[in-house]
Amino acid sequence: MAVSLPVLAGETSGQHPLSWYPKDQLSAEEQDALPEFCHGNYRTPDITPVEGGQIEAEADGSVMQKNGDSVLTGSVLLRQADRELRADEARWYQSQGYGEFRGNVSLTTPDLVMEGDGADLYQESGNVSFYGAEYSVPSRHFRGTAGQIDTSEEGRIDLTDATFTFCEPGHNDWDLAASELHLDQESGIGESWHTRLRVAEVPVLYVPYYRFPIGDQRMTGFLDPSFTINGYGQAEDVQIPFYWNIAPNADATIIAHHILDRGMLWESQFRHKTEWFGDGELNYGYLNKDATENEERWGMNVRQDGTFGQGWEHHWVYNHVSDSDYLSDMKPAGAIDRTTHLPRRGVVLWNQDDWHFDVTAESFQTIDDTITLANRPYRRIPQLNLGYSQATVNDWLIAQKLQATRFNREDSAIIDSSAQTLTGFAALNGDRMLSDTTVAYPMEWPFGFLTPKAEYRYRAYQLTDADDTIADDFELSPAHGSGRYSVDGGLYFDREFQWFGQDYQQTLEPRLFWVKSPYLKDQNQIPNFDSTRTTVTYASLFTGDRFTGGDRLADLDQVSAGLTTRFINGAGLEQFRASVGRIWYNDDRLVQLTGTSVPSADEQAVSSTLGEVEWNPYEHWSLYHTLEWDVYKDFARQRRYGVRFENSNNRFLNLSTNTVQIWNSSTETVDTTTRQLDAGFFWSLTDRWALVGRQLRDLRSYDADERRPLSPVLEALAGFEYQNCCWRLQFVYRETSPTDSESTEYTTDKRYGFMLSIQLKGLSTFGGGTDDIISEGITGYSRRQYHDY
Repeated sequence: MAVSLPVLAGETSGQHPLSWYPKDQLSAEEQDALPEFCHGNYRTPDITPVEGGQIEAEADGSVMQKNGDSVLTGSVLLRQADRELRADEARWYQSQGYGEFRGNVSLTTPDLVMEGDGADLYQESGNVSFYGAEYSVPSRHFRGTAGQIDTSEEGRIDLTDATFTFCEPGHNDWDLAASELHLDQESGIGESWHTRLRVAEVPVLYVPYYRFPIGDQRMTGFLDPSFTINGYGQAEDVQIPFYWNIAPNADATIIAHHILDRGMLWESQFRHKTEWFGDGELNYGYLNKDATENEERWGMNVRQDGTFGQGWEHHWVYNHVSDSDYLSDMKPAGAIDRTTHLPRRGVVLWNQDDWHFDVTAESFQTIDDTITLANRPYRRIPQLNLGYSQATVNDWLIAQKLQATRFNREDSAIIDSSAQTLTGFAALNGDRMLSDTTVAYPMEWPFGFLTPKAEYRYRAYQLTDADDTIADDFELSPAHGSGRYSVDGGLYFDREFQWFGQDYQQTLEPRLFWVKSPYLKDQNQIPNFDSTRTTVTYASLFTGDRFTGGDRLADLDQVSAGLTTRFINGAGLEQFRASVGRIWYNDDRLVQLTGTSVPSADEQAVSSTLGEVEWNPYEHWSLYHTLEWDVYKDFARQRRYGVRFENSNNRFLNLSTNTVQIWNSSTETVDTTTRQLDAGFFWSLTDRWALVGRQLRDLRSYDADERRPLSPVLEALAGFEYQNCCWRLQFVYRETSPTDSESTEYTTDKRYGFMLSIQLKGLSTFGGGTDDIISEGITGYSRRQYHDY
């Protein structure tokens, strides 16, 4: 050991206790990164390492014994490797490789800062023992106290009679107090015995043994519990999850989920990653006996996605629930698909350059008992797709799609406690061969574009399961093909101008789209396996089809015209955009979705007029409006107005109305099917305080015999958030109004409850999943700026 003992004045360590710097001593960049409610921040100590294993010592005075022992007094400073140890007095025992330090002792390393009454240093092991100490880990933003602290070079810290908190120095809003506390910085895991969670140093919770993360590492143990309190003060929903870190590529979560008036639902989630099978997830919930329904309830979701070989992928999903009300009654934590038809799907695909191939199998579990057997989707078992697309030959675009599918579905089932059986045309299943060939010649210039395109679509069927009600001359092997020709073109005009001293660019973008496809008769003699009408939007004017899927080849002879204008300011922000367009038909549309009965043709000469407007008067504000106007009956089929606001100060506001209307030919009146108001906000009053609110309200007027919601308020949220640098609290009131499917009487019965969430920053969150509820209802909330450790 080399020891140098110059008599020098050592630097004191009391300027920044625990390496904590008040806000006014931080750089401008560091201050900007802190919210208003934080008073400072830690800095990782910057220490110049001492080379080799030697110890360098400095002090105001020193005395050395003949045997090599020494006494250092006054501003003692010892350096070894990347550690600095300071004290008022030190005694070094050379033969034992051991030192004692007393009076204002501090230890500083890049990972740990400690201050205390005394310390012992063991040279060989590098361990340091502190007494009556305070400590901090600046890089992790936590600190605490201890009667004794033992540290090692491996980054392990063992404490007795210790406390632990992420709160700032001088703000002990909460901490963990334990008889023993072990912090392993390498694994990022802490362990404590006889642990008390204290609020303002008052114990509120006792745990004999507790493991917790001090970083972002995965660890086995209990996760944040959540609960919901209803309007009667009862715990309506309580979830206590346990996390099992099985292996680096596998984990599981087991949730004890108690539901008021129903019982204990046990939920589990297993996740894994593998080289060949990719990422997988299994969610399963089981309730042995529902106290309300007096029956077994369960739900399952399986997902698997991965890649293998060159260009090969696979995707699988399976959903199944015990009954149609499982999702609404149980509110499972797992990722079960919540649509009316729960999918079961498997896909193996291959992509290589311009080639695509896949094999798909798909079926559904329909959980809406009001959907008849004849209106439920067909299974695709299997479907094969082969495609060659986006290939360019001398500027020609060539694409080819081949598809073979076997469709079938059940012909009898018990639905809503009654037996249903399919017969005749509705009972037909079959195979379909599909071929789509496309040739196009796209041309683009700075001032516009023009794309002529020719397509040929061919369909061949082999229908099965025909019963005695099907006529003998019914064609069970129909086949037909049809061309489709289109020309899509648009121009681009722009001008620059000034308005109120601001530079703007205005564009004018007219677009014409002509498409023609001849009428193919007798398509209504083919079951509709997978076709639906296209959703009506401004973009749908230029799709060149009235149907999705492969069973209906629409007869088309039409011209779509649209016009878009944009106003773009000097900063590149699109401040205003408006689009309007419609379709002019040259012939009636004869092909429809319906079955064997001959449907009535669409005879209107023009489509509805479709328009979209969006105005961004300022960077954070957006106003929008969409409209579908029936030019024959002079009413709005669809109408939506909305306002959005979002800024970086955690302020989000959205307000919209949505109205859908149809023409009732029997009464010659306009009937409103949907009229809703959706208003929501999350508004930070300060960095500490924020308010949240949302209401989804039904504005429709109902006839006396119509099914109606139990309340015009379909869903409502109201609450507040408070946070400081140490903890965050959210309190939310929520109410929902389910649809009354049996009674036509108006009622105000609702489901309502209170949700409380308390987050101890850096440690854990206790209470209900308020963040998820707010994110679902308030657009933009998921992007909020959030302060945590």
